[in-house]
Amino acid sequence: MHRMRRARARKRAVSGRQAGFSSVGSGHAPNRVGSGRLAAGRAGFSLIELMVLLACVAALAPPLAGAVGKLRRDFALRQAQEEAARLLALARWTAAGTGGAVLELVADPPGGVVVSAEGDTVASARFGSAGVTLRLSRNRASTRLRFGPLGLGLVSSQTLAFSAGGKERALVVSSLGRVTRR
Repeated sequence: MHRMRRARARKRAVSGRQAGFSSVGSGHAPNRVGSGRLAAGRAGFSLIELMVLLACVAALAPPLAGAVGKLRRDFALRQAQEEAARLLALARWTAAGTGGAVLELVADPPGGVVVSAEGDTVASARFGSAGVTLRLSRNRASTRLRFGPLGLGLVSSQTLAFSAGGKERALVVSSLGRVTRR
């Protein structure tokens, strides 16, 4: 008789654990085993939860899209300005090494720059990508900046204005060939 009671108690404990109960404490109080798991009928999200999520994303998307567009425009302007400054520095170094260099700037058709020394093209770049336009001093279509053997400019000062989407950045090249970013 005593063995039968023990066998029944074991059987109840095993079936209770399988159902999510434990026989710890007095009686068979519920104790969730594996509480990190979802119940069998509750896997995933409800349709209402998904609709609320989509509504939140739709409400936040337009301001973020505008901010991303502004960042792209600012990056394109900064990149064009820095590329022009790099080419100006290259022209000065090339002039010091070869006895002279010419930097040719073309604003129309949209923005191109060529650095040449002794008739050979040393480097070139285009600024028309990403909607960036180049405007030269006195609205010229093109201009040439010459650098002497000491790397100094042999021209009057020039302003290179890069614009995109209503925003503008400028490089001012002094008569000595120094560059100032604005």
